[in-house]
Amino acid sequence: MNKAVIYARVSTEEQADNGKSIETQEKICSKWAKDNGYQITGIYKDEGKSATNLNRPALKELLSRCQDLGDINAILIQDTDRLARNTLDHLTIKSILKKNDVKLISISQPMIDDSPEGNLIDTIIASVNAFQSQITGRKTSKVMEEKARLGWYPGGLPPLGYKNVDNPSPLSTLDKKIIDFDEQTASYMKKVFEMYSTGNYSIKDLADFLNKKGIISPRGNKIHVSTLNNFLRDKFYIGTFTWKKQEYKGNHPHLIEKSLFNKVQLVLDSHNQYASRKRKHNYLLRGFLYCSECGSRYWAEKHKKKNGNIYDFYFCSSCKGSTYADVYKLEEKVERIFEKIELSKKYTDHVRDTAMKILEDNRRNQDSETRRLQLEKSKVEKAMRETEDDRFVHKTLTPEVFQRIYERYENELKEIEEEMKNVNKDYSQGLRILEKILSLAENIGTAYKMATPPLKRKYLNLFFKRFTINGDRIVKYALSNDLKELIENGSVRVRTSGLPDEDSNLEP
Repeated sequence: MNKAVIYARVSTEEQADNGKSIETQEKICSKWAKDNGYQITGIYKDEGKSATNLNRPALKELLSRCQDLGDINAILIQDTDRLARNTLDHLTIKSILKKNDVKLISISQPMIDDSPEGNLIDTIIASVNAFQSQITGRKTSKVMEEKARLGWYPGGLPPLGYKNVDNPSPLSTLDKKIIDFDEQTASYMKKVFEMYSTGNYSIKDLADFLNKKGIISPRGNKIHVSTLNNFLRDKFYIGTFTWKKQEYKGNHPHLIEKSLFNKVQLVLDSHNQYASRKRKHNYLLRGFLYCSECGSRYWAEKHKKKNGNIYDFYFCSSCKGSTYADVYKLEEKVERIFEKIELSKKYTDHVRDTAMKILEDNRRNQDSETRRLQLEKSKVEKAMRETEDDRFVHKTLTPEVFQRIYERYENELKEIEEEMKNVNKDYSQGLRILEKILSLAENIGTAYKMATPPLKRKYLNLFFKRFTINGDRIVKYALSNDLKELIENGSVRVRTSGLPDEDSNLEP
């Protein structure tokens, strides 16, 4: 008999929802296992945990078991958002399971399996789960914004010289943890500002100074030049902080005077220490390109021309010479190959059915959120009318008290109205995502072109093994085993006009 384990998860917000409770998930998965001949050998539960990252005790224990013991055939989940609401995390988990021959079975989404068709649908739904997570994340961030508005730093670890401490006299849940000086590093950081303001020291000199004194970064690492550069630019040291691109006056003590901070900024600017740095290019086709002459893998790197312009190239690591190919032009040629892939009507209908289910879920969510917010709005408006009566009819409130209470209600009303706008924005964004899903059914080339780089890599891995390159031309390509299977069962066809296929057993 096949052996399986159950993975169940609820976030803090979902714990009171019987439809998503741990017990409900266990019951659904256990019944499926019994009906389909699987023996349950373990249940892994993450309670009060978000699915936006992999840092969950039960999930880590489960993945470790898959890698180390290899004693199970499948993991059962109620649906994919129990596992992850981040596309990269979702695909990472699936990759780990696949390497260890463990199936992922989503009970409420039977269209998701380890078949090539299932992998396509899985990628789509993982993207939608990531979108739903962004919605939840924004709601959570409202609490952080309120904390910032009140002057409490919500950003996690403070810069060097400060530390998080327990507030001896908290007034709410927002100020239980506050920022204070770190006695061991504050004086050193103040000294660094003073030394740098003279213009006689480089950032490297001061990083070496701190490292020799045994000072480490807030994350426990050696002090690097780039890290210290960021600290010297941070207004946190003069009593303010930035959260979500907005500056707030903080309740934490300032380490230095504003005049000293401004002096340091002038020295930084004069030394051009803060010149813009080019982002390292994450080359999309790395690992897929091979030389037609020698069979070596293509590499990628930047080249600076005599005129000062910088270009990105793929090139054969052995032949070099005339093999240099412009990165963007070659990636455009791969896009054109994706345009040759077509889905069958049967599979297209399958994708459309999935899109309809997601649309129905989004509509239910929008209706539920709208009703909740309208109820909250009605309550606030009623309270405002009662406050007006107390002031102008019953005359039980003084002008000062009335103003204070009324302003609070006005702010609450503005927040509710803003949230209502966001619900409509979320729904509109959901429709745009569904449009992308349907583009997969209608034109895989468009879906690939519009995908994010991580999803493009997923499509590349799903459809192709390699591309053979001659100079800047793609002369051949090899299809993946998954795509061969999709072609054989009629779900996909690939038009090969004008381009030889290394898989000679496939029909054009």
